[in-house]
Amino acid sequence: MGRAMLIIAAGAIIAVGILQLGVQSKRTSIAQNSAVDAYEVEVRNKAFTAAQLTMERINASSGTWHPTANNPWVQEIDGTPISLYYELMPTSATGNFAMLEGDTVEIHATAKFLDPMTDQEKDIDIITNYVKTSMHFVPEFKGALQFAVEADDFNFSIQGSAGISGDDASGTSCPSKPAVVTKDLTSYSKVLAGNKNNGLDSDSTNIGIDPDLSYKPVDQLVARLAQMSDVTKVSGNYKGSFGTKENPGIFFVEDKAKLTGGIEEGYGIMVVRSGGELEYEGELFVAGNFKFNGLVIFENAYDMTGRGTPRINGSVLVGKADEDSSEQLNVDLSGTIDLQYDCVAEKYAQLAAAMSLGQNRYKRLSTYE
Repeated sequence: MGRAMLIIAAGAIIAVGILQLGVQSKRTSIAQNSAVDAYEVEVRNKAFTAAQLTMERINASSGTWHPTANNPWVQEIDGTPISLYYELMPTSATGNFAMLEGDTVEIHATAKFLDPMTDQEKDIDIITNYVKTSMHFVPEFKGALQFAVEADDFNFSIQGSAGISGDDASGTSCPSKPAVVTKDLTSYSKVLAGNKNNGLDSDSTNIGIDPDLSYKPVDQLVARLAQMSDVTKVSGNYKGSFGTKENPGIFFVEDKAKLTGGIEEGYGIMVVRSGGELEYEGELFVAGNFKFNGLVIFENAYDMTGRGTPRINGSVLVGKADEDSSEQLNVDLSGTIDLQYDCVAEKYAQLAAAMSLGQNRYKRLSTYE
């Protein structure tokens, strides 16, 4: 009986020992596999980092840098060699605004590494899709005339045959907007009182209130555009071009300017700006049947006289770069000037800014192997 118990006990000890060895072996295997998995995750992250660097290089080169499958870009990131190329798939949108819709950039990155378990070289292939759209920073058109200032900062009057309409004139499916948009009820009342010729309907559907309406960061956009080499400075008796549908432009009026008859229809962004150094700085006189499609910004100034039938098709934004300034902006619309909301004109403004700034925004759609 005693001998039998010794045999049983010895067998149990051996069995437990074998079980412990099995468990220990399994633990070692799990640990090794976990280490391999962590290493592969690290390699994938390096491949993804290479894809992000690619987007930066594409932007810096304005798309001229283009590694291909036959001639890839090879870069070492933290000791891991990465071979990379990209394919550009243009948007299906056509016409003037195609660059605003966004192309797809598909990046193929291959990371090579040594498998620590087998000592064999392996590849990890990562494919990342980005949408590339041109940056413009143009604010949303919230109405035909937008007062991005406090009630104490402006006066308003509309007389004669002048008119303001928030009904979309593009002929597309865009919804209409208020004729005039203000920041608060006090500003609303000031616009309502200044509507002396019924040039806009005197009810809330045509005078909107938007407490989020702001001139920031439009002031930064204006300051940036002012430094661009392709900006046209308008002054004196100007009879030059104001852009085209295919090539809308950026135009700054910083001195007294007179637009006489015979100027062709304009497209893009016009900034009427006053720095307070000249008495008539920022004054704009429009004669004839001039028509401008896009965004007109009055920064620290609103002196505009209209004769004939000038028309701003899009939106007019009134703002102050220095919110602490006590200067009042006098908005006096008379004659036959016409301010008309148009959502397609908004795209002309966006296109003008995008073409001038020459920068892109990238949004990652997917990453997969």
